[in-house]
Amino acid sequence: MLESYFALRTRIDRFQASVRARYGEQINCHAGCASCCAAGLTIVLVEAVSLGTAFDIAEERIYLQAGQPPLSDTGRCALLNENDLCAVYAARPLICRTHGLPLQYPDQAEISICEKNFLFQKPHQSAILDVSNMEKALFAVNLEYCRHVGLNPLARVAVDRLAEMIYSRLRPGTPVSAGK
Repeated sequence: MLESYFALRTRIDRFQASVRARYGEQINCHAGCASCCAAGLTIVLVEAVSLGTAFDIAEERIYLQAGQPPLSDTGRCALLNENDLCAVYAARPLICRTHGLPLQYPDQAEISICEKNFLFQKPHQSAILDVSNMEKALFAVNLEYCRHVGLNPLARVAVDRLAEMIYSRLRPGTPVSAGK
């Protein structure tokens, strides 16, 4: 049931790669830069299950977390390790995959760009991610998933709650990621 989500994730990754290929010298995001990685993030069920699946966490355990508030909404993301590297980089949610991209939000006239990126050149319109389109696609995929499993598609899961489950699965000393 996660194939549609993985296909969407692949599309976002390809878009990210194409922007980096075109504007690599203008994008200063790198491993260890965690400026965008804040606490309090929640994600839709299909993303939470995808993330949990990457760490062999049963879907039912994730379902129990749906609708629960984040454990903290201040500070840094619970998925960052002591070196500010993402512990789940390969399986990270879509919002995390868009970090560094120029973003167009439906309620903002200005393009949202990290203050560290695009310092010398403005991105072409083709390099700007329309967040509204991404969110619509994610909502459709999540709706399909939730209908299949009989859950509320509006329920969200706090990333820090997932982090607790992920860290409990990892043995001390196990490397969790090579990426940011």
